[in-house]
Amino acid sequence: MPFYALIMAGGTGTRLWPRSRRDRPKQLLDIVSERTMLQETHERIRPLIPDEQIFVVTNDGYVDIVRQQLPALPEGNIIGEPEGHGTAPCIGLAALHLRRLDPSGVMAVLPADHLIRKEAVFRRVLQAAVQVAEGGHLVTLGIQPTHPETGYGYIQRGDLLRRVGEYDAYRVQRFTEKPDRDQAEAFLDSGGYYWNSGMFVWRVSAILREIERLMPELYAQLMEIDSALGTPQERAVLERVWATVEDQTIDFGIMERAEDVAVIPADIGWSDVGSWATLFQLLPSDENSNVVIGEHFGIETSDTLIYSPRRLIATVGVKGLVIVDTDDALLVCPRDRAQEVKALVDALRRDNKHEYL
Repeated sequence: MPFYALIMAGGTGTRLWPRSRRDRPKQLLDIVSERTMLQETHERIRPLIPDEQIFVVTNDGYVDIVRQQLPALPEGNIIGEPEGHGTAPCIGLAALHLRRLDPSGVMAVLPADHLIRKEAVFRRVLQAAVQVAEGGHLVTLGIQPTHPETGYGYIQRGDLLRRVGEYDAYRVQRFTEKPDRDQAEAFLDSGGYYWNSGMFVWRVSAILREIERLMPELYAQLMEIDSALGTPQERAVLERVWATVEDQTIDFGIMERAEDVAVIPADIGWSDVGSWATLFQLLPSDENSNVVIGEHFGIETSDTLIYSPRRLIATVGVKGLVIVDTDDALLVCPRDRAQEVKALVDALRRDNKHEYL
């Protein structure tokens, strides 16, 4: 069965401000290697899927940058949204394009801004997920938790559905949004819960059927767009309809209410690189447990992330900080409060400090 990939590349990455900005968000930056996160995602799946079957949905404002970063993709495989409305509309829009190519096809949905260290294992898991999805199931990849993380959603597994090669697929019992610390520890102890990776595999027809059943208003909007695809009116109809689409994630809109969802547990060295504190854990550190990108000179400085590629950052007697220096903004915060950078960006937006976003 033909196998397609959708890379979702429209996010804003606000938790990595001030490096991640509105005009150059996290997925378009070289955060963890010399290649951008989008390029890493693309390279990761190329051994399985030819470029002709890889699609990217992104914000209209990023289409040219995506095209520059992924020149091997056919021009029509980069789809621009007039504005972001969450993962459910994004996936629905891509499914319309894929259905025209192959109504019976299977699509893998992959965020552009995740890190996966065990790439060969990931590809094997993806192939197993495709086989499960061929049976009509909506498949999600569940990450084996390593600590009681409160920043991720969790998936509780149910009965064993089937075994594909070395991987087990379970029915999903339920999804749980970000838990508190006690609940996260209980999930970890039980052994039957996984982090929600935000990666999915399903038949194109199956996800459109679920959108029709569970999100009928979005489905009607998608059908109006579908009627104009390939015509001179395509862009005008997309812009008009997209302005009326409501924001919604695929998790809330579909997965938490769908009746036939499977999870395949995966140990793939995964991280969503969701904050500067997460990045601190991923990058190599020096003898004082500092992660330094750029120039730093410190006395009695430890457990600190310093990003300053253009000028020297000097520190005395600090521990456990995040220090990020860019051309027009300097961020300093405790590492254990790095998740609150998103709130800081929201506050800048409310205060009309748009030149810093």
